[in-house]
Amino acid sequence: MATKKTAKKTAAAAPAKKPVVKQTVADLIKANNKALGAAVAAGDAKAVALMYTKTAKLLPPNAPLSKGTKAITAFWQGAVEMGIKGATLKSQEVEQLGTTAIEVGTYTLSGEGGVTLDTGKYLVVWKKEGREWKLHRDIFNSNGAPAA
Repeated sequence: MATKKTAKKTAAAAPAKKPVVKQTVADLIKANNKALGAAVAAGDAKAVALMYTKTAKLLPPNAPLSKGTKAITAFWQGAVEMGIKGATLKSQEVEQLGTTAIEVGTYTLSGEGGVTLDTGKYLVVWKKEGREWKLHRDIFNSNGAPAA
């Protein structure tokens, strides 16, 4: 029978094992959304565009489709120049299908001083490119009424 002293020694001698926590695709996408918001806040359109696949398509409301890194960079640069200082993305649902994932969520775009400029919803098809999950098809639309 072990005494209290030997039980304490045994517990102290055993190295503490850190649990291996595997991130889900939903966790990785949430982290990518946070990074995208940080890049928008920094006014770094190129960093935002690099979060998309090389063959990505961005389908914004009331604007033509943007295809590829150059066009997506130009879109986000225009958004920054129009006064968008922040983008908050809230993932509501992520469904993984192999190296593809479909995300549905809501967004808030903010301006100077955190003033809300727009709120809406989005659908993104994510693709695994190498070891990274990137936006592949991105469509969003406002909850606000269209301009008259």
